[in-house]
Amino acid sequence: MNSTRPYPLGAILKPLGLGLGLLLASLFLWTGSLTWHWAAHSQTPALTDELTVVRLPGQNWANIERQLQRSSLTYQVIDQLNPAVLQGRKIVFLPNVNRLTPAQATALSEWMQREGGQVIVSGPLEIPAEARDPLRNLIGAYWSGDIPIASPVRLTGFAGEWARGVTANDAIAGGALLPTGTESRLTAVWEGVGGDAYAVIASRQSVYLGWRWGEFPDETAQLDRQWLQAALQRAQGGSAPLAEQPVAPPPLPINTFELLAMRQELGGLLGRVEGSLLLTQATQGGSGATEYEPILARARDVLRQLPAWVEAGQYTQARQAFEQARADLWANYPVDRLTALPEVRAIWLDRGTIVESRSETGLAQVFDRLAQAGINTVFFETMNAGFAIHPSRVAPQQNPLTRGWDPLRAAVRLAHERGMELHAWIWTFAVGNIRHNILPEINLPQDYIGPVLTAHPDWANMDDRGNLFPRGQPETWLDPANPQVRSYLLALTRELVQDYRVDGIHLDYIRYPFQNAPSRNVFGFGRAARQGFQQLSGVDPLQLDPLSDRSLWQLWTRYRTQQVNEVVESIARTARSLNPHVILSAAVYALPQNERLQKLQQDWEEWIQAGELDLLIPLTYAGNTRRLAQLVQPNLEIVSRSSALFLPSLNLLNLPAVEFLDQMQVVRDLPTGGFALFAVRQFTPELEEILSRSAIASARIPHRDPFGAIQDRFQSLQQEWMFLSEQGQLRLLEPERSQWVEQIEQVEGSLAALVADPTLETLAQARQQLGRLRENLGAWMRVKSLQNPYRVQIWGNRLMALEMMLRYGEQMLLRTSAATSLRG
Repeated sequence: MNSTRPYPLGAILKPLGLGLGLLLASLFLWTGSLTWHWAAHSQTPALTDELTVVRLPGQNWANIERQLQRSSLTYQVIDQLNPAVLQGRKIVFLPNVNRLTPAQATALSEWMQREGGQVIVSGPLEIPAEARDPLRNLIGAYWSGDIPIASPVRLTGFAGEWARGVTANDAIAGGALLPTGTESRLTAVWEGVGGDAYAVIASRQSVYLGWRWGEFPDETAQLDRQWLQAALQRAQGGSAPLAEQPVAPPPLPINTFELLAMRQELGGLLGRVEGSLLLTQATQGGSGATEYEPILARARDVLRQLPAWVEAGQYTQARQAFEQARADLWANYPVDRLTALPEVRAIWLDRGTIVESRSETGLAQVFDRLAQAGINTVFFETMNAGFAIHPSRVAPQQNPLTRGWDPLRAAVRLAHERGMELHAWIWTFAVGNIRHNILPEINLPQDYIGPVLTAHPDWANMDDRGNLFPRGQPETWLDPANPQVRSYLLALTRELVQDYRVDGIHLDYIRYPFQNAPSRNVFGFGRAARQGFQQLSGVDPLQLDPLSDRSLWQLWTRYRTQQVNEVVESIARTARSLNPHVILSAAVYALPQNERLQKLQQDWEEWIQAGELDLLIPLTYAGNTRRLAQLVQPNLEIVSRSSALFLPSLNLLNLPAVEFLDQMQVVRDLPTGGFALFAVRQFTPELEEILSRSAIASARIPHRDPFGAIQDRFQSLQQEWMFLSEQGQLRLLEPERSQWVEQIEQVEGSLAALVADPTLETLAQARQQLGRLRENLGAWMRVKSLQNPYRVQIWGNRLMALEMMLRYGEQMLLRTSAATSLRG
């Protein structure tokens, strides 16, 4: 990493005179953590109004400093965050700090409370759980997850005067910010990104910029400079105080759409709490949850009265009652009364955690934690930024921080000893990474292109100007059209499946980098791709204009998409030729299909329809359950027609514990095969405890034993129905009741036959009986639908999940049969 270059001490002291100079020199040496910087043509304000910039390990400091020096601001740099260093300062800038220690977070929080200090934050900021709430409330926002699509920042109607001078429209990939309190001002959003995608949030003592400030100094110079100057001016008192800024009040009336949203949100939360309690009672026995009944009754009452309050114009009462009912349910979520159906509980085990374990003994402690939490599938980061985590015969270099031992071989052994599966997680086409290069323990040049492209520069993908790093993105990429690239990836697949006997291959970065063709931000012009397309069309794609040559540009987009499709198909075929039971999965984007094809050439619909993937894991990272459902639902409709199991993913970074719990329950109430958690590094003891309390009623993993998992899931559904029937809460009249009971018995018998003798014939019988039950469920549950529509919907979802798992099981049967025939 390039070291910082402060102005020479002599140049600073000369104009001040010797006496003052000696005093300042003494102070400089005494603090040991202070560096003075004067940008060109700037004046030196008083120390208390000076911008203080925090420099900590893990930042891309060379680029941050470069952008600071362009900003025409005077600033100081501190290398520590403690009470002594913060004392007397007014404005502190934390650019892309990533993570604070408990001591640093406490010092910052106490300084803001005691001295009224102002902060400017950019990039993700992970705050330890023990210090999270006070500091997060003071900052007024948190980073809920990355948005990899490069987009401009657009002001909202809530923006104060301090921000209205910002005119920059540079596009950058940032993150979604979420507010933490009533004083959080939603200042700017990401243009063209749906959901709660806030780009700038201000509070009384802070401004949070939702991108990594200074990471791409040439491409976002205007954006970085204008927003930092505006935030600094506001902190120095150059604009009206936050409390005096005109804030557009929310509209007083509640319209039909808002009422519908309120009822859906409260009804869903109520249904998940009731469902958690009900499933526990039905499957584990025990007494009823009487202590929860008053809270549930109040929430039901609010849900029932909301339309009447709105019709009567009692909007304030409606909103207050809604918010109170929601808060009561959150505060009393039954953490200790959770039961999970057989599900895939996957987690990404990241490179940083692997490196920190240092040995098989240290890694065993990580796997012990995961086993205790009921994790049954581990995506082990095997290829990261072009480096292998293991001593590979195929990859050019092992990660320098794991040399001397083989983490992958150890991980396979440790996982199997604990009844867990180990899937090798590989960065498929991304083979270099700026953020990896600048890690203090790596200390490579920032623009290092990675070991794969260093060894094979002709494998590189590039933009239309020959740049290997896409604009605004930190990775370098392989050209999927290059036959040598494909041979390399297949050799790596053979090594992992044959030599290491991993249970699965998990494909990440199985796409092109993000592009925006209308703005001519394009990528994919590797040598092999250009030659292949020219042979196909007679045109060099570099000569195409995405706006004026639309037909040919779409052909070029389809060509690049097909290159990715062919790589997925060849990896799946190669892996299964070595082991027909190996599981193929991919981390994919949950964007609409056409947008995804245009922006990153990722056609996962093709992969699942062709049976190439066993597990589809969309990146459904969301800061709240409402946004999670919005991301999951459209993709469920697509996956339900395929043989793949659908696993939504939850980003644990900065996710509050109760939000994690509720998101997990949302996924369980949908027709899914389980979930995947990102990542072990953010898997706090609090989240571990929640997951460990959510007991799995069966040890069967759906992707490994689909028919046994189906049988266990249906049994729990039977138990729930019988429990409600015995309690008088599920009443069916004759002849519907007899028909219902008879159909349940038919399904039960067909599933038992399938588990005992898994053939295509027994599977067809189980599918037929299960389909009849689901088709008639609505008619049989007419009365219950009026009383509790959410619960009846969940029962339908659970039956749909069983049908999806049957399709997956059928694919596994066919694959096993084909492999047996080949061996014969």
